[in-house]
Amino acid sequence: MTRKASAEEVKEAYASSRLDMARFILVVFFLVGQRWRYIIEKELEPDGITAKQWLMAIVVASGFKSPPSIQEVADALITTHQNVKQIAASMERRGFMSLERDEKNRRIIRLKVTGRCLALFKKREEDTRAILRLFKNLTNEEISTLFGIIAKIDRQAGILYGHAKNARGKKP
Repeated sequence: MTRKASAEEVKEAYASSRLDMARFILVVFFLVGQRWRYIIEKELEPDGITAKQWLMAIVVASGFKSPPSIQEVADALITTHQNVKQIAASMERRGFMSLERDEKNRRIIRLKVTGRCLALFKKREEDTRAILRLFKNLTNEEISTLFGIIAKIDRQAGILYGHAKNARGKKP
């Protein structure tokens, strides 16, 4: 059985070049995301909602001025119309969301969170320990620095995503 490498050992092994560090960061982002999803799933399990459903409910409830269409939510979550429709249908069956036809265009389905979902938001809002535990080993200054760095990474990812999405339909 091998022991886990210390932060310093990892830093020494991967800090030889900008490319090596970028590769390491990319892999770590994916792994941290997977670990956090697992942790969040365990936290939400008693409430009968998954991490994907929770994220979608937050986006539907607070990401738009009026109830969004399935496609608007798919665009916001960078996923497919079909994926959002499946998640929303599952949430509707359990009373967390309603799917309603648009009054002006009956082909469009709009998503709305329900009172049950809002009650869950209120319940979970009071439990900030789970979120704070994810960042327990960082100082306030480190959190602030990380926040700025992540915002810059997100901006660049958005630009590159836009380019990739626009290039998808074009033939070389």
